[in-house]
Amino acid sequence: MRHIVIVGAGQAGSLLALGLLGEGYRVTVVSDRTAEQIRDGRILSNQCVFEPALAHERSLGLNHWDGEVPPVEGIAFDAGMPGSADPFISWVAPLDNPAQSVDQRVKMSFWLNEFVRRGGELRIGRATPEDLEAYAREADLVLVAAGRGPQFDSVFPRDDKRSTYTQPQRGITLQLVKQDPAAFYQGVTFGLVPGVGEFFVLPVLSVAGPAMGLYFSAVPGSPMDVFDGVTDAEQHLALCQEQLRRFFPWSAPVAERAESGGPLAVLTGRITPIVRHGVGTLPSGQHVLAMGDTAITNDPIGGQGANNAVHCARIYQRLITEHGDRPFDAEFMDRCFEAYWGYARHSTRFNNDLLEPPPVHVLDTLGAAQEFPEVAHRFAHLFNDPTDYEPWLADPETAQAYLREVAERVA
Repeated sequence: MRHIVIVGAGQAGSLLALGLLGEGYRVTVVSDRTAEQIRDGRILSNQCVFEPALAHERSLGLNHWDGEVPPVEGIAFDAGMPGSADPFISWVAPLDNPAQSVDQRVKMSFWLNEFVRRGGELRIGRATPEDLEAYAREADLVLVAAGRGPQFDSVFPRDDKRSTYTQPQRGITLQLVKQDPAAFYQGVTFGLVPGVGEFFVLPVLSVAGPAMGLYFSAVPGSPMDVFDGVTDAEQHLALCQEQLRRFFPWSAPVAERAESGGPLAVLTGRITPIVRHGVGTLPSGQHVLAMGDTAITNDPIGGQGANNAVHCARIYQRLITEHGDRPFDAEFMDRCFEAYWGYARHSTRFNNDLLEPPPVHVLDTLGAAQEFPEVAHRFAHLFNDPTDYEPWLADPETAQAYLREVAERVA
């Protein structure tokens, strides 16, 4: 029986571990925390998992919350100027299939317990680059899915050709708050104020039950970049409400009667988008393979982090099982990473472009979405499937030709 070691128990590592267990592999997961510590700890991220990724979770029998999680039924988009009372662009588009936002503390703790229940080996401890040598000696394949922290920078260096940024492009903050679900749209509301940043709100299943996720993405140095160092949950919520009144007044009512989720429901930070070399070489000459955020870290603006993790696990599982009894050498690992990059390059481009001031053809597309539901539907489904982005919106001429075609067809 081939032995796989996976360092990290997040969305990517847990899914791959459970998938390979089901294929008959011996799997060891190394986690820096127990399931109980994950569930009882601070929120890990903001996430919205769309249908293609949810389908893979269901195929593994891991869709534990289908009857409980509030559905994310669509995408609402608003864009306004600083100081404006109303948005100059506003539209709503339903998703063909609902997405879900399950607090990763809920999801990861359940999956980790399920991994052990299904016969996986769990080791608790914070792995170091030196530990990878020992894992590589005992296992046929070692994968590192330890998140976006710097602990494995020396193993998986930055790929300068595929990485656009060297600094964080947003100051980000999140709080899960208690709010009457009827008080807000049961989908992702995406607000944009050029030069200031973005605001997102969506329904979430948290450790405390249904909640609302308030997420701000501030351009560094902008007047909305005010959350650093704010640790008190009530103060943080008051600051969220203040930013909504100031920059997104059309969305401000959504949070006016919200109650704080408490100190563990607040998260603030800055993320540098980066693509790493996916195959790491250890001092001994052994090779290890990166996955999930350890391989490719995007800013959360496009809502693709959790989805990328699922697709990475799906792609790696398929290639590992297809590889049979052949050695998991560096060539195989490179093939795995390139297959993942073949998917993730689309979401990476989508995310990176969202971080930049929107060009004319994108503003024209967002404006046309107010008039043409077909355009709104197509843009909304970029979050569901970003592979449509480059062949469409990444090229100004293609985007404008599509708008003309839609207008002529509808006329």
